[in-house]
Amino acid sequence: MKSPWIENYAGTWHDDEGRTLVITTRDDEHATVDLMTDAGPMCRPWCDGKPALGLPAKYSPIDSPSLDIDLGRPGFSLNVNYEFAEPPYEPESLSVGVSSYENDMESDVFIKVFGKLGRYTRQDAEQENA
Repeated sequence: MKSPWIENYAGTWHDDEGRTLVITTRDDEHATVDLMTDAGPMCRPWCDGKPALGLPAKYSPIDSPSLDIDLGRPGFSLNVNYEFAEPPYEPESLSVGVSSYENDMESDVFIKVFGKLGRYTRQDAEQENA
């Protein structure tokens, strides 16, 4: 049985810059994530341009409430935190951050691939609430 909290992350999420996260939960602590842009799957220059499809993600409530998405480089991850809707003004959203090892100077260049790190809002609320 899946933890109810990880299910909050499941679905399709968009930001204001044309990026999309598609999150599919697998069990209590694991999910897979596709990172998309308007042009299709996001290319990861730190992984020889491989598309950001089926990325492993981990939810560990003992460590934090975030879902940590492995970007394919040691210590380099996209971290999303679920935030409940606050009607009538604020929709369900994910706050976003990128983390890397402190001594990984190359990752500073790679972070720019993500553009402005804003919020992602749920795009499939009707499906999720049905």
